[in-house]
Amino acid sequence: MDRSVRTPTWVPDADSGAALKKFFEEIKVKYQIKDLSELQKWSVENSGQFWSEVWDFFGVIGEKGARSDIPSKLPEANYFPDAKLSLLENLLTGGGAVSVVKESDIGNSGENFTHKDLVAVVSALVNTLKEHGIGEKERVVAILPVGIEVLVTTLAGFGVGATVATASPEFGAEAILSRFSQLEPTVLVFSNSYPWQGKELDRSQMVAQVAKALPSLKLIIGLGGNNELAETILWSAATSNSKQISFTRRSFDHPAYVLFTSGTTGAPKGLVHRSGGVLLKHLVEMKLHCDIKAGDRVCFYTTTGWMMWNWELSVLATGADLVLYDGAPTFPDSLRLFHFAREQKLTHLGLSARLLDLIREQHNDLKVLGALPDLRVIMVTGSPLSQTTAQWLSDQFDGKVLISPFSGGTDLVGSFMGPNPLLPYFAGQMQVALLGMDIDCWDEAGKPCEVDQVGELVCKSPFPTVPLGIWKDQDGQRFHGAYFHRWENIWVHGDLISRTPESGYVVHGRSDATLNVGGVRIGTGEIYAALNSLSDISGALAFTQPWNGDERIVLLVVAPKVTDKESYIKEIRSEIRRKCSPRHMPAEVFFVSDLPRTFNGKLAEVAVADLAHKREIRNLGSLINPEILLEIKKLLT
Repeated sequence: MDRSVRTPTWVPDADSGAALKKFFEEIKVKYQIKDLSELQKWSVENSGQFWSEVWDFFGVIGEKGARSDIPSKLPEANYFPDAKLSLLENLLTGGGAVSVVKESDIGNSGENFTHKDLVAVVSALVNTLKEHGIGEKERVVAILPVGIEVLVTTLAGFGVGATVATASPEFGAEAILSRFSQLEPTVLVFSNSYPWQGKELDRSQMVAQVAKALPSLKLIIGLGGNNELAETILWSAATSNSKQISFTRRSFDHPAYVLFTSGTTGAPKGLVHRSGGVLLKHLVEMKLHCDIKAGDRVCFYTTTGWMMWNWELSVLATGADLVLYDGAPTFPDSLRLFHFAREQKLTHLGLSARLLDLIREQHNDLKVLGALPDLRVIMVTGSPLSQTTAQWLSDQFDGKVLISPFSGGTDLVGSFMGPNPLLPYFAGQMQVALLGMDIDCWDEAGKPCEVDQVGELVCKSPFPTVPLGIWKDQDGQRFHGAYFHRWENIWVHGDLISRTPESGYVVHGRSDATLNVGGVRIGTGEIYAALNSLSDISGALAFTQPWNGDERIVLLVVAPKVTDKESYIKEIRSEIRRKCSPRHMPAEVFFVSDLPRTFNGKLAEVAVADLAHKREIRNLGSLINPEILLEIKKLLT
């Protein structure tokens, strides 16, 4: 990161962060907390007290019980052992409405559902599930695009006490079965198609293939009929019998979701997430850190195969309206979601860093959109938001919109680091460690790093969304091996980060994507950061390739505007040498049309490394654009 830029691009005003301000004032008086940094420190040193205060502050519905936690060390996380609550009850009590805008809804408001409408259709599906004997200890799975149907399916699953898992229809059958077959689900809800770039793509054959390979299914519900699945009950019939909904309160640790890792480094791992933990963690992230309040209108662009879908639906608990977009984010052009934000009067818009890079490349001036007076926060995740794009985005809104990058993952269905609406925002950084998250940046020896020193992101204490474990990992060995093998009782997330002089954080990439050249360990994030000043580069991926008995660094770049490639390669190498070291210099730089990515938008570095080392490519089915590997393979031969 360019340390010469230290001027904040956004500063809070009197109306910023009302909920966090109120929470801080209450804690300040009760526990003699002096400032926000002390608040964060207190929240991790007194974890049980903090989460108990969160429960009370937000008025969580249920019986909290006498104990807020049982002192424990990671990987255990024992909170509210006596509590009883219904995740569904808390989500539906918020009172917000739901809007669904499809790709084809250009120029109109889409379909709107009042809170009463939502409750009625959820109640109907709950009744249908109960009539078919679906209850606790069962799994409900869905192959659905973003929309009211996947929202209702998930909520109804919570209502009967089932555990829910969703997949996006663009996944292949193999990728879906590698996930769902582990769960042995009893209910499948599906769509035969989904909209993408002006077309309705048929997925009926894929759906039939998946359903036939799941012998545990007792109930199949389709948004439309499928010729190969005669036993299908239509969605219209399954949601026609609405009765007054009742809520069953269950334990704090009752499993709500199974979320699967993207699977770039092995078979997908099904992480089991607890109902109470999800509720509390998301309330803190949304209301305190993202400044979401009742009456706001919130959308995070996602697919149902990415954890941001699971995060987004918790907006219902905040009292804000949930606004869903179904389709490609770049149709008919890459400004689609900003037009959508204006039409829907969004206060909060969530986008991936990759999409923002693309928008900057294609539409340098967002002011052609006209005013977006309602927009207060742009939330960003999926990959690190570069300083260049963050600065550009802030400038486009004249510093009046909080750019809110955060970082966490499927692993915790939430974030470690993110925004703070009471503090200035510096482009290229995440503002703070989130409340309740005891994170640090450690070197190879397990010692805290200095400011600006790149190290491993670790979490040293429990938090409520520590997964209950990995599905069917009876002895916990896979769970331990994934996060706790390096240091005892320490969560190692697999991200390289650094702390900034402004007390923020910068994410430098995955630690498991590091390069080893001549015995020297090099983080790919360091190379990517060195390229931030080169505005023509919209994407980059570094890896090693065996070469003359050693390994050499190869760099792939996406830079469609560059015509003089030879000169530009010299500029790339100069920047890397200047900002990193000669050891970081790539032996080859290749221009490519795109980079391979997983369905959640992350760079598939491991897949390219497998290709370069002539290994079997792991989890090819997790890539959204596997065809790009053929282009890369030709360059490497």
